[in-house]
Amino acid sequence: MTEAASTIFYENFDFGTNTFRIKQDTSTGHAAVLWDAAKVLVKYFEVSGIEWKDKRVLDLGSGCGLVGICLASAGAHVTMTELPGHTSLLQENVENNLKAHCPGSWQVQECVWGSPGETTDWGNVTDMGQGWDFIVGSDLIYSDASTPHLLKTLQHSMDDKTSFVLSFELRREKDLDFLRNISKCGLAFQKIPEKELHPVWQAEEIGIFKIWKKS
Repeated sequence: MTEAASTIFYENFDFGTNTFRIKQDTSTGHAAVLWDAAKVLVKYFEVSGIEWKDKRVLDLGSGCGLVGICLASAGAHVTMTELPGHTSLLQENVENNLKAHCPGSWQVQECVWGSPGETTDWGNVTDMGQGWDFIVGSDLIYSDASTPHLLKTLQHSMDDKTSFVLSFELRREKDLDFLRNISKCGLAFQKIPEKELHPVWQAEEIGIFKIWKKS
Protein backbone atom coordinates (compact mmCIF):
# COMPACT_ATOMS: atom_id res chain seq x y z
CA MET A 1 0.00 0.00 0.00
CA THR A 2 1.35 3.42 -0.96
CA GLU A 3 1.65 5.80 1.95
CA ALA A 4 -0.29 9.02 1.46
CA ALA A 5 1.86 12.10 1.01
CA SER A 6 1.81 14.53 3.92
CA THR A 7 -0.12 17.75 3.35
CA ILE A 8 1.82 19.57 6.07
CA PHE A 9 5.09 21.37 5.43
CA TYR A 10 7.11 24.23 6.90
CA GLU A 11 8.87 27.26 5.45
CA ASN A 12 11.43 29.47 7.16
CA PHE A 13 11.16 33.18 6.47
CA ASP A 14 13.49 36.00 7.53
CA PHE A 15 12.24 39.38 8.71
CA GLY A 16 14.75 41.78 10.18
CA THR A 17 16.91 39.79 12.58
CA ASN A 18 14.26 37.12 13.11
CA THR A 19 13.62 33.85 11.31
CA PHE A 20 10.07 32.53 11.54
CA ARG A 21 9.01 28.96 10.85
CA ILE A 22 5.60 28.91 9.20
CA LYS A 23 3.51 25.76 9.16
CA GLN A 24 1.28 25.17 6.13
CA ASP A 25 -1.34 22.55 5.30
CA THR A 26 -2.42 22.07 1.70
CA SER A 27 -5.44 20.00 2.73
CA THR A 28 -7.39 22.84 4.32
CA GLY A 29 -7.69 25.47 1.58
CA HIS A 30 -6.22 28.83 0.68
CA ALA A 31 -6.07 30.12 4.28
CA ALA A 32 -3.41 27.55 5.16
CA VAL A 33 -0.85 28.20 2.42
CA LEU A 34 1.79 30.94 2.37
CA TRP A 35 1.26 32.86 -0.87
CA ASP A 36 3.89 34.95 -2.63
CA ALA A 37 1.93 38.18 -2.16
CA ALA A 38 2.38 37.87 1.62
CA LYS A 39 6.13 37.40 1.25
CA VAL A 40 6.44 40.42 -1.06
CA LEU A 41 4.38 42.54 1.35
CA VAL A 42 6.46 41.59 4.38
CA LYS A 43 9.70 42.30 2.56
CA TYR A 44 8.34 45.69 1.49
CA PHE A 45 7.61 46.45 5.14
CA GLU A 46 11.17 45.42 5.98
CA VAL A 47 12.65 48.16 3.76
CA SER A 48 9.84 50.74 3.97
CA GLY A 49 11.11 52.60 7.01
CA ILE A 50 7.68 52.43 8.67
CA GLU A 51 7.92 52.62 12.46
CA TRP A 52 5.71 49.80 13.74
CA LYS A 53 6.31 50.19 17.48
CA ASP A 54 2.98 50.66 19.30
CA LYS A 55 1.00 50.93 16.06
CA ARG A 56 -2.46 49.34 16.11
CA VAL A 57 -2.77 46.97 13.15
CA LEU A 58 -5.73 45.01 11.79
CA ASP A 59 -4.55 42.10 9.64
CA LEU A 60 -7.35 40.93 7.34
CA GLY A 61 -7.34 37.40 5.94
CA SER A 62 -4.26 36.50 7.96
CA GLY A 63 -3.98 32.96 6.57
CA CYS A 64 -0.84 31.32 7.99
CA GLY A 65 -0.03 34.50 9.92
CA LEU A 66 3.25 35.60 8.35
CA VAL A 67 2.35 39.29 7.96
CA GLY A 68 0.91 39.69 11.44
CA ILE A 69 3.73 37.73 13.06
CA CYS A 70 6.35 39.95 11.43
CA LEU A 71 4.62 43.18 12.44
CA ALA A 72 4.11 42.05 16.04
CA SER A 73 7.80 41.18 16.15
CA ALA A 74 8.49 44.78 15.11
CA GLY A 75 6.50 46.14 18.05
CA ALA A 76 3.01 46.55 16.61
CA HIS A 77 -0.20 45.57 18.41
CA VAL A 78 -1.74 43.25 15.83
CA THR A 79 -5.22 41.76 15.58
CA MET A 80 -5.02 38.87 13.12
CA THR A 81 -8.29 37.71 11.58
CA GLU A 82 -9.54 34.79 9.55
CA LEU A 83 -12.86 33.19 8.68
CA PRO A 84 -14.60 31.06 11.30
CA GLY A 85 -13.17 27.55 11.28
CA HIS A 86 -9.86 28.69 9.78
CA THR A 87 -8.00 30.07 12.79
CA SER A 88 -6.41 26.94 14.29
CA LEU A 89 -3.32 26.91 12.04
CA LEU A 90 -3.03 30.69 12.37
CA GLN A 91 -3.14 30.43 16.16
CA GLU A 92 -0.54 27.64 16.14
CA ASN A 93 1.89 29.60 13.97
CA VAL A 94 1.51 32.75 16.04
CA GLU A 95 2.07 30.95 19.33
CA ASN A 96 5.05 28.97 18.04
CA ASN A 97 6.77 32.05 16.64
CA LEU A 98 5.87 34.78 19.14
CA LYS A 99 5.23 33.09 22.48
CA ALA A 100 8.86 33.24 23.62
CA HIS A 101 9.45 36.88 22.66
CA CYS A 102 7.17 39.51 21.16
CA PRO A 103 8.01 43.25 21.41
CA GLY A 104 4.44 44.07 20.40
CA SER A 105 1.24 42.18 21.12
CA TRP A 106 -1.13 39.96 19.20
CA GLN A 107 -4.54 38.37 19.22
CA VAL A 108 -6.30 36.02 16.81
CA GLN A 109 -9.99 36.57 16.07
CA GLU A 110 -12.60 35.17 13.72
CA CYS A 111 -14.06 37.71 11.32
CA VAL A 112 -16.47 37.63 8.39
CA TRP A 113 -16.11 40.67 6.14
CA GLY A 114 -18.83 43.27 5.86
CA SER A 115 -20.42 45.80 8.17
CA PRO A 116 -21.20 44.66 11.71
CA GLY A 117 -24.94 44.08 12.07
CA GLU A 118 -25.37 42.63 8.60
CA THR A 119 -25.27 38.89 7.94
CA THR A 120 -21.63 39.08 8.93
CA ASP A 121 -19.75 38.39 12.11
CA TRP A 122 -16.97 40.51 13.59
CA GLY A 123 -16.85 38.44 16.76
CA ASN A 124 -14.52 40.16 19.24
CA VAL A 125 -12.67 42.25 16.65
CA THR A 126 -12.51 45.79 17.99
CA ASP A 127 -10.14 48.73 17.98
CA MET A 128 -11.24 49.59 21.53
CA GLY A 129 -12.38 52.98 20.26
CA GLN A 130 -8.84 54.05 19.41
CA GLY A 131 -8.90 53.41 15.67
CA TRP A 132 -6.48 51.42 13.53
CA ASP A 133 -3.21 52.97 12.44
CA PHE A 134 -2.82 50.36 9.71
CA ILE A 135 -4.91 47.70 8.05
CA VAL A 136 -2.87 45.14 6.13
CA GLY A 137 -3.74 42.28 3.83
CA SER A 138 -2.32 40.07 1.11
CA ASP A 139 -4.11 38.25 -1.70
CA LEU A 140 -7.54 39.31 -0.48
CA ILE A 141 -8.80 39.75 -4.05
CA TYR A 142 -9.70 36.20 -5.01
CA SER A 143 -13.50 36.09 -5.28
CA ASP A 144 -15.98 38.34 -7.07
CA ALA A 145 -18.50 37.70 -4.30
CA SER A 146 -16.15 38.78 -1.50
CA THR A 147 -15.02 42.11 -2.99
CA PRO A 148 -18.10 44.17 -1.93
CA HIS A 149 -17.79 42.79 1.60
CA LEU A 150 -14.11 43.74 1.73
CA LEU A 151 -14.98 47.29 0.70
CA LYS A 152 -17.63 47.49 3.43
CA THR A 153 -15.08 46.22 5.93
CA LEU A 154 -12.70 49.02 4.96
CA GLN A 155 -15.42 51.66 5.15
CA HIS A 156 -16.30 50.49 8.66
CA SER A 157 -12.73 50.07 9.92
CA MET A 158 -10.87 53.07 8.50
CA ASP A 159 -10.75 56.60 9.74
CA ASP A 160 -8.78 59.60 8.53
CA LYS A 161 -5.51 58.35 10.04
CA THR A 162 -5.75 54.73 8.87
CA SER A 163 -3.60 53.43 6.03
CA PHE A 164 -4.56 50.17 4.34
CA VAL A 165 -1.61 48.43 2.69
CA LEU A 166 -2.68 45.67 0.32
CA SER A 167 -0.68 43.30 -1.84
CA PHE A 168 -2.23 40.98 -4.36
CA GLU A 169 -1.32 38.91 -7.36
CA LEU A 170 -3.16 39.92 -10.51
CA ARG A 171 -4.58 36.67 -11.84
CA ARG A 172 -7.49 38.08 -13.86
CA GLU A 173 -8.29 41.44 -15.38
CA LYS A 174 -11.44 41.41 -13.27
CA ASP A 175 -9.30 41.54 -10.13
CA LEU A 176 -8.75 45.22 -10.88
CA ASP A 177 -12.46 45.88 -10.26
CA PHE A 178 -11.63 46.26 -6.58
CA LEU A 179 -9.39 49.23 -7.34
CA ARG A 180 -11.92 50.67 -9.79
CA ASN A 181 -14.62 50.58 -7.12
CA ILE A 182 -12.53 52.15 -4.38
CA SER A 183 -13.32 55.74 -5.35
CA LYS A 184 -17.06 55.00 -5.13
CA CYS A 185 -16.58 54.15 -1.46
CA GLY A 186 -14.85 57.36 -0.45
CA LEU A 187 -11.38 55.85 -0.68
CA ALA A 188 -8.27 56.68 -2.70
CA PHE A 189 -5.24 54.59 -3.59
CA GLN A 190 -1.76 54.67 -5.04
CA LYS A 191 0.49 51.85 -6.17
CA ILE A 192 3.82 51.60 -4.39
CA PRO A 193 6.57 52.16 -7.02
CA GLU A 194 8.85 49.23 -7.77
CA LYS A 195 11.88 51.26 -6.66
CA GLU A 196 10.45 51.36 -3.11
CA LEU A 197 9.97 47.59 -2.91
CA HIS A 198 12.54 45.10 -1.67
CA PRO A 199 15.13 44.77 -4.47
CA VAL A 200 14.83 40.97 -4.54
CA TRP A 201 11.35 40.27 -3.22
CA GLN A 202 9.13 41.67 -5.95
CA ALA A 203 7.29 40.32 -8.97
CA GLU A 204 5.70 41.98 -11.98
CA GLU A 205 2.34 40.32 -11.32
CA ILE A 206 2.21 41.33 -7.63
CA GLY A 207 1.29 44.90 -6.77
CA ILE A 208 1.31 46.68 -3.42
CA PHE A 209 -1.20 49.47 -2.91
CA LYS A 210 -1.69 52.09 -0.21
CA ILE A 211 -5.34 52.97 0.36
CA TRP A 212 -6.77 55.75 2.52
CA LYS A 213 -9.98 57.67 3.15
CA LYS A 214 -10.51 60.76 1.05
CA SER A 215 -10.56 63.95 3.08
